[in-house]
Amino acid sequence: MVAAITTLDEFESEYNAGAGVTLPSRGYREASLDNIRRFGDGVGDYNPLWRDEKYAAESRFGEITAPPMFIYGASIGVGAAINGAIDGRRLSSANFPMNYAGGEITFLKTIWRGDKIRAQETVIGSTRKHSDRIGDFLICTAMVEYFNQRQELVATKKTNMARYKNLGDGRTIEYDREVKTNVTETAPDPLVHERVRRGNRLRKWRDAADGEAIETLQKGTYTVTELFLFTHGVVGTGRSPRAALEAEDSKDLGGGGRFDEKHAIERRNMPGQFDWGPQRVCWVCQIATDWAGDAATVKRMNTRVRHPNVVGDTNTVYGNVRRKFQENGEDLVELNVWNENQSGLHTVEGTVTVALGSE
Repeated sequence: MVAAITTLDEFESEYNAGAGVTLPSRGYREASLDNIRRFGDGVGDYNPLWRDEKYAAESRFGEITAPPMFIYGASIGVGAAINGAIDGRRLSSANFPMNYAGGEITFLKTIWRGDKIRAQETVIGSTRKHSDRIGDFLICTAMVEYFNQRQELVATKKTNMARYKNLGDGRTIEYDREVKTNVTETAPDPLVHERVRRGNRLRKWRDAADGEAIETLQKGTYTVTELFLFTHGVVGTGRSPRAALEAEDSKDLGGGGRFDEKHAIERRNMPGQFDWGPQRVCWVCQIATDWAGDAATVKRMNTRVRHPNVVGDTNTVYGNVRRKFQENGEDLVELNVWNENQSGLHTVEGTVTVALGSE
């Protein structure tokens, strides 16, 4: 029997004691055509550059490649940021729920069809903060390195997870869900099929203007299907052992308990079934690739996940040109990107830097 950690001070001390520890790698995900398409299903991105063999053959790649965020298909990279080097049996959401808080990603290599991507996570440490909604909490940070089968570093990600004391008594995190905008409840599936993107039309660096708004990305009303598709298309399938179900007091830990409304309320302090924060990070990358076009390359992202996204919320991703600049001989554009719910609340904010293709 292992001793449970019950106070935030104890968790903070033990988490920071694990700084520098690298966790064992959990295998790899192959960038097969099926897995790339499933990833697109999960994110809601039907860009033919990553799905249509004929279309991809006429692109600069000459074949199917994976979208940059396919690294999440290998691993969303949160293990070291959730528990650090602490034995997971000592931690329970009855004491300490966790929420994805965003992070910084640098993309280094194209993921080619057939590549096998694995993640390696190292604990960095935690920072204590305070919120009027949840009281004291910790931002736990880890470094994730993604490698292909050639042992080439494909991407790096600094992951942030929030850990806080369970609010108790069925209390949930308060945030604004009241309809205050002109967005309407919309089924997400048609929006995926009807999405218009830049595609193979070259976007020229000289034409980008500071402050210019980019085309919005409508994600529609978040449904259990959207949650299911991301869970099984990106995070991966997996069944929960009896011990895990009993420890978390749940009959369904699919999606980390997100499908179990009672568990979501009592153990995660959410108003109901809720999304994976990384799903919205994929959305803000998608708006950038849709705008920049096939010839562009995503270089880096920095995101902050600020509020929950619960089944029934209606989401729209917005963006504008923050600045354009040149670095290491490349023509770069940095975009401000954010997701809004039906109340106009920014649930995710960040920046995406892209290198536009040469003329």
